Amino acid sequence: MDALLEVHDVHLSFGGLQALDGPSLTVADGEVVGLIGPNGAGKTSLFNCINGLYRPQSGSVRVLGREVAGLPRHRIAGLGVGRTFQNLGLLASQTVLENVLAGAYHATRGGWWATVLDLPDVRRTEDRLRARALELLTELDLADVAGRPVGTLPFGTLKRIELARALVGEPRLLLVDEPANGLVHSEVAELGATLRRLATDRGAAILLVEHHMGLVTSVCDRVVVLDFGRLIAEGDPREVARDPQVVAAYLGTAA
Repeated sequence: MDALLEVHDVHLSFGGLQALDGPSLTVADGEVVGLIGPNGAGKTSLFNCINGLYRPQSGSVRVLGREVAGLPRHRIAGLGVGRTFQNLGLLASQTVLENVLAGAYHATRGGWWATVLDLPDVRRTEDRLRARALELLTELDLADVAGRPVGTLPFGTLKRIELARALVGEPRLLLVDEPANGLVHSEVAELGATLRRLATDRGAAILLVEHHMGLVTSVCDRVVVLDFGRLIAEGDPREVARDPQVVAAYLGTAA
């Protein structure tokens, strides 16, 4: 499989703190890759380099063969990169549908004046995105709450809204940051089935940061392990979980 995402020898530091110390990885179309490691390993920092929140000091981040390090975030999103966040950033007073549509800002066309004048191209784009958002809400079992303010809904539902918002722009690459955090067992199983379906049926490439190892082993084709910003293991999830370096990273050298 051709790699949709290619990360090579990325270095990122903040003053004297080395957040990323040269990790390299790839993710192909239709592949789910787990990015795991103890707290502070550099997982979210690597996500931030991929979607433009951080610019690494050296190394390469390529999406569809194009270098994206240093590009504005909206340009990276326009290349087909979507992301969910560990700390939900939903707008509590807005409806579910409005929150999901906010994830498609990079797909709008026409500029400020075209929007104010309600030109036909703008209306067509808005109609298409609204139809796409409603389709996603149905797929993720959210159609019944489409008109509800987000602030009135339970946490598990908010996680699905966050996923819908990331998907509305039809990303080729989806970065998913700790989606199982705070979910009950049945919700984790449902989430795993959704992620696997996105990869299998739509061919999405998914990079998953997650501490819930049951979810990781059930949905990931392979995993990459970071520790102190360095890649220490890569391969089949069950085999990697038995790697002595990985055990030591999570539990301490004495383990």
